[in-house]
Amino acid sequence: MYKKISKNGWKVLSSIFHYMWEYEFVPSELIAKRSGLPQEKVESILRKLAGEGVLTTKQLSYFGAAFTFFGLSLFSLKRLVSKGVISMIGNKMGEGKESMVYNAISDKYGEVIIKFHRVGYPSFKKVKEKRDYGSLHFTVLTVRSARNEFRVLKKLVGFVSVPKPYGWEGNAVVMELIDGKELFKVRLTNPEEVLDMIIEEVRIMCERKVVHGDLSQYNILVSSEGLWIIDFPQAIVLEEESEELSSLSFKELKNLANELLERDVKNILNYFERTYNIKRDPKEVLNYVKFF
Repeated sequence: MYKKISKNGWKVLSSIFHYMWEYEFVPSELIAKRSGLPQEKVESILRKLAGEGVLTTKQLSYFGAAFTFFGLSLFSLKRLVSKGVISMIGNKMGEGKESMVYNAISDKYGEVIIKFHRVGYPSFKKVKEKRDYGSLHFTVLTVRSARNEFRVLKKLVGFVSVPKPYGWEGNAVVMELIDGKELFKVRLTNPEEVLDMIIEEVRIMCERKVVHGDLSQYNILVSSEGLWIIDFPQAIVLEEESEELSSLSFKELKNLANELLERDVKNILNYFERTYNIKRDPKEVLNYVKFF
């Protein structure tokens, strides 16, 4: 599909991306103005791309279009290629409710992964209730989710064992490929030691004013070389400027961070108690890791 999109097709997609922060369905008239193409031509391209699953169109008081997850991912990939971050894309490595991960090659960084965020579809209503995402179109929310993960990785890399972030465009984050397995898939011979390492990483994250927000045995990778913490779209950064990226006040962010940190700690302790019969007092661990 990437190869099939014409130069004018990319212009149209770029115009939709520009206006999608203001319109759930971007008017064809605005797309025509920004792309410099006749409106009739724009509407023909929109219908064609909708037929390919790249866009969804709607006749309101005007004819409008919005990205699908597939379309937004294509456009994000195009921007990463244009910026020289990605040279080749490979196979799909994994798929979850909120992301799709591919391996890729970067001339600059070597073997990497691209993670395409997707907040939405069936779970979108629940997501809006639970998270600070507002009432925007789901494609805008996926971009916010990807931006948040990239921002957090940049803040943590070099301090906490996380994948190195190499690039972000739209709903796509490019990062280091980690050769490890999820914690729940392995049987540890040194569980006490690994639990101590995880607690230490959480403590350093707190020192950096970051709370993961969804920490569990599913987003900790382990290998004989060590461990890595992954998946940060829900992370909270406790800095005053975080208010600019959120509809929550700093005080509300702090309350949410406390709540999520407690849940993260309990998740990890429960897993190690259930799997390895290691018991730790959640209050003691919380007091040790918390820096805010």
